Amino acid sequence: GLWGMMMYGAAAAGFSAWRAIERARAEAAASAQAQALLARAELAALRQRLNPHFLFNTLHSILALVRRDAQAAEEALLAFSDLLRRVLDHERDDAEDMAPLADELAFTREYLALEALRLGPRLNVRWDVDDGLLSARLPVLSVQPLAENSIKHAFSPRRAPGTLTIAVRPAGDGGVRVEVADDGPGCAPEAVTGGRGLGLDAVSRRLAMACGPRSALAVDTAPGRGFRVAFELPPPAARAA
Repeated sequence: GLWGMMMYGAAAAGFSAWRAIERARAEAAASAQAQALLARAELAALRQRLNPHFLFNTLHSILALVRRDAQAAEEALLAFSDLLRRVLDHERDDAEDMAPLADELAFTREYLALEALRLGPRLNVRWDVDDGLLSARLPVLSVQPLAENSIKHAFSPRRAPGTLTIAVRPAGDGGVRVEVADDGPGCAPEAVTGGRGLGLDAVSRRLAMACGPRSALAVDTAPGRGFRVAFELPPPAARAA
């Protein structure tokens, strides 16, 4: 009768609602998995970017150093091996895409020390780091690509000396602000999107995925005004929540 039809209708509606919820959950899970796979692919690509020109230039710089300062060349080779070991360690530990900021800065220091072999007095690095913030966690290879971007566009093309500044300071709400800036030629803001290679785009997406939208890269540049890239990490409690 009417009561049976009503019960059937309610059951059918409930089943349809349950199917819709399950479908939405499956779609959300698939989307999250796709985003995670994208982050993994971009991380692998970032690691591979360290290889060709940087490795080639570094080995040539060390070879030149051997001829004039064997002790310095030996120290450079040790630093080079440390840097490569960090990359290989991350390759073996694919389950962990996050690292303390202290590790990221140490890796970046090693990278810049090796670039200094090639660039010499043209490269001046200024560190402005609050040591109390070094336990903050962020995706691996989030800082070195920003420094590499400056090396490529601000230091390699010119002969005049310049300064690369890497700063880590508190953000207003207890978070952490990381900034990489150079005093190079800069560029028009509209040239930034898609114009600076894989590095910046990949880092921005990975930061936003791991730490929230506020962690996406903010770029400040103009012709003759250098290039500044910054991002913020949320407070540790917010990150763990």
